[in-house]
Amino acid sequence: MATKEDLLYSSSIKSAADVTEQAHVLLEQIDPALIKKTWRKVDWNIMPVALWLYLASYIDRANIGNAKVLGLANALHLTSSQYNWALSIFFIGYVLFETPSNIIIRRTSPRWYIPALTVLWGLICALFAVVRSASGLLAIRFFLGFAEAGFLPGIIYWMSCWYPRTVLGRRFGILYSSVSLTGAFGGLLATAIHALDGTHGIAGWQWIFIVEGTITAGFGIIAAFIMSAYPETAHFLSEDERRIVLLTKEADRSEKGVVGFSGKQIRSAFTDWRTYVWCLAFIGIYIPVYSVILSLPSVVTGLGYKGTTATLMACPPYGLGFFIVLIAGWTADKYGRLFFHYVASIVVVIVALIVLMAVDNLVVRYIMFFFVMFMFIPVSICWAWLAANLAGPNKRAAAMGLVFSVGNIGGTVSGQIYRAEWAPRYVQGHAINIGCYVIALVAGAVLWWSYKTDNERRDRVSKAAVKRTGVHDVVDEDLGDLGDRHPNFRYYL
Repeated sequence: MATKEDLLYSSSIKSAADVTEQAHVLLEQIDPALIKKTWRKVDWNIMPVALWLYLASYIDRANIGNAKVLGLANALHLTSSQYNWALSIFFIGYVLFETPSNIIIRRTSPRWYIPALTVLWGLICALFAVVRSASGLLAIRFFLGFAEAGFLPGIIYWMSCWYPRTVLGRRFGILYSSVSLTGAFGGLLATAIHALDGTHGIAGWQWIFIVEGTITAGFGIIAAFIMSAYPETAHFLSEDERRIVLLTKEADRSEKGVVGFSGKQIRSAFTDWRTYVWCLAFIGIYIPVYSVILSLPSVVTGLGYKGTTATLMACPPYGLGFFIVLIAGWTADKYGRLFFHYVASIVVVIVALIVLMAVDNLVVRYIMFFFVMFMFIPVSICWAWLAANLAGPNKRAAAMGLVFSVGNIGGTVSGQIYRAEWAPRYVQGHAINIGCYVIALVAGAVLWWSYKTDNERRDRVSKAAVKRTGVHDVVDEDLGDLGDRHPNFRYYL
């Protein structure tokens, strides 16, 4: 017997206010076994590509932290200020290109655009091995950020074009859990590669960039051969399977099969005030995440661990982060309440940071880093929450590009959070991150309240119309240029 999820999440879709009645009826007439087979195919063709590339992107941006403690800083004679700027300048390139990149991906095709970006940043990462000075490090970090900029909002947009809103939480949870793996696996990989130290006259920290960059470029080449841009052009789906996915999109968001590029819908992303509140929320959650990812090996050094031991001791907390992000994604899809997940996880991190500021015991402080890993949950939740509440692929692409771009301004700040002169307690750094989370909580509350009140207002108008006309107010056409502003669209809370 088909499970609830196998039946195309029909109970969730049935209760959604934006259901297209005709699409839902057609879905109910399809063999549940075929529906189950279709979504299994989608998962096996979408998720592995997204995971490989995303894991590679985070390893390539964060490997500088491991390379630093394994010889980079000494080889280039870096001061603490120069190293912090090397962390921050990456995000300047990121911020400059994310928004135009997501408009380009909508104008072109994810199938070619995302793999091309992957190959480019992989080659740039490998070229870190030829850097001989602090200025060279700053320059190449900037170009790495520029090349990677379009990937994350692009991959999130691409996945949102395939999956209904009711299952995005779990898929994004699986994707973002790979970030925690970069902390655990990235540290282990860097330590293993460092064993090549001296081979062919190349230092261990140089080998880290060469090996990891080459692997990334290889992933990009493979992706170019196996990716499918959108369901309507998917080579791995039969006609019947393609029809199932397209009907689901119509039932979930009232999006017809092929939606062309629309400048008007692109512009609507920039005139929606909520887009800018989302930017504020992303800044608030990304500064702590990036600051910890980039600096945790150094912070662990402040607990008394050195060299490879410091990189290895940073791994167990990331292992916990991997599991809790997966669990949060599953509960978000099963129970909804995305705002509750967002708030609860942020509160856990704030408490852990307060304990880190107040307690001297090294064991307790190390344990607190396990609770700090709850910082990954609000990020994956925000991906799902943002994607679910943007109707229309054009607006969704542009708004995601802008939100990720402005949010990553926080990345330029993150490299300055855990400064060497604040070691070993890093009280000031923890306090800054707490302040960021307070901003994120306020922004999230504003979004939740606005979505809730808009839904209630639209429900009242809809009930009044039904009472007046006797006709149930269901969407039987595209939401058009109105997108999520359409009176029949309901926001996901």
